[in-house]
Amino acid sequence: MRVMKASAGSGKTFNLAKTYIDLLLKARDRYAYRHILAVTFTNKATGEMKSRILKDLADLAKTDS
Repeated sequence: MRVMKASAGSGKTFNLAKTYIDLLLKARDRYAYRHILAVTFTNKATGEMKSRILKDLADLAKTDS
């Protein structure tokens, strides 16, 4: 378990998204996403994290093909 705690504007959402993708890509289980919980405290941060994860995964898929 990892806990990230920092002040506003310090990059918590960026680090959550990066850590989420790292965990996904290192996992041997293709359903690893079902076992990862990332919690933010605002709907805005949740939307930002989701958008960043989807964008980063799409960028990875383009560069790996």
